[in-house]
Amino acid sequence: MKLAVLSDIHGNLPALSAVLDDIARWNPDRVVVNGDLVSRGPYSLHCLRLLQTHFPEGRYLTGNHETYVLHCADHPADPDSPTRDIDRFADWALRQLGSAVEELRAWGDHLDLTDLAGGASAHITHGSRLGNRDGISARTADEDLPAKLGEPRDLFVGSHTHKPLLRRFNETLVVNTGSVGQPMDGDARAAYGRFTLNDGVWQAEIVRVVYDKAQAERDFVESGFLAEAGPMAKLIYLELQQSQAHLGPWRRTYLDAIKAREITVADAVEVYLQALR
Repeated sequence: MKLAVLSDIHGNLPALSAVLDDIARWNPDRVVVNGDLVSRGPYSLHCLRLLQTHFPEGRYLTGNHETYVLHCADHPADPDSPTRDIDRFADWALRQLGSAVEELRAWGDHLDLTDLAGGASAHITHGSRLGNRDGISARTADEDLPAKLGEPRDLFVGSHTHKPLLRRFNETLVVNTGSVGQPMDGDARAAYGRFTLNDGVWQAEIVRVVYDKAQAERDFVESGFLAEAGPMAKLIYLELQQSQAHLGPWRRTYLDAIKAREITVADAVEVYLQALR
C-alpha cells in the first residue's frame, strides 16, 4: 500500500501543482489532505478544486485554518474589536471560497486506520489527538507524546507546524509532513509525506519538491491578497519569502498590547517589520 499525505497548502497554487505532479508520478493507492488547505494565501478555492479534480476519492481532514474560516463564517467579527485586523486574511479566504465553504463542514478531524494488511495501523490528523492546533515537533518532549498520540498505532501522521519530522516513539513511527505551501524550516521547497506499507511494516519519506516560488509571490499581489487581506498579509508574505515563521513571534510580542488598545494591529506589524530591517 502506498499512501500520500499533504497538508498546509494555504492557497499556494504553484506549490500544490508541483506536488500533485510529483504524487501522480508516484501513483499512491490513497491520498489524504491533512488540513490547512485554505486561508493564509491567495488561492484557497482554486487549490480546493484542483485537489478535488485530481483526487475525487481523496480524504480531507480539518486543520486549524478550516476551523478559523468556518468560525469567521458563523461569527462575523466585531468591527470595534481591537483585534479585528488580525482576522481579515481569514475573512478574505471566506469571501473567495463563497458557497464552497460549506464543503469544509463535512471534513473529519481524524482518520484512524486499523484494518490494514498485516495487521498494521495508522492515525492521521492535522495536529494531534489533543486538537488541530496542538502539533508535534522536534521540541516535543517524550513525556508529552502519549497524550498527543493517544491509543498507540504503528504510524502517526501529523502536520500543522510547517516543519517536517521523522521520529520513533516506542513502537510508533511519528511523522510530521511539513507544509506544501508555506514551509518554515528554512527550505523553500514544498514538503509532503510518502508512506509505504510492506509486510505489515510502515516506511516513511518526506519528499521536497521545487516549485515556481516567484509565481507564488506574484500571486500574493495579483490576487489582491496582499492589498486587501489586512496588515497580517504582510507577515504571511514575508513567511513565504523567507520560509520562516513570523506570525507566531509577532503574536507573542504584541497581542496583549493590542487587546489592551495600546497599539493597533497595523502599527504593530509595521514596528515588527522595521525591527527586522
